[in-house]
Amino acid sequence: MGKNILLSVVAAGLLLWGGVTGAVFAGIEPVPWQPELNKLHSIELNIAAIQKRLVKLDETERSLVGATNYLNAMGNQLGVLDTRLADTLYLLPSFSQLDTETQGEVLFALDAISADASTMEDIFNRIAQRMGIEPSPWQPILNSITGRISAYINSTLPK
Repeated sequence: MGKNILLSVVAAGLLLWGGVTGAVFAGIEPVPWQPELNKLHSIELNIAAIQKRLVKLDETERSLVGATNYLNAMGNQLGVLDTRLADTLYLLPSFSQLDTETQGEVLFALDAISADASTMEDIFNRIAQRMGIEPSPWQPILNSITGRISAYINSTLPK
């Protein structure tokens, strides 16, 4: 008798839970490009982290070899992020096809990425000049990142 009551209570709970969640989520469709939005935010956070490390490097005195190795590591990370950004923007629908809320979210993420890339460019140049390092390994990557963002946004403007 006790098992039957327990099974009945569990079955009723599952049916009730299924009915409630179905009613709660009725009419709410997931955004099909949510993974791409998540990737944009991930790129944004990673670039911001690199920028913070770069600021710390700029504020401290390091040996030329240590700073060069550190800068090369950051340059490699930026290269990976540039590739991820290219892949993400390729999969994301054109800007005009996004709803207004998603457009705002995409613009916010792209603006943050672009601003951090511009700030990093200034810091890279300052460090390179102070230490006598050639900035060319990082310059094309940062230009590529900002160029990709501009191209994505400009591709949807009326002509």
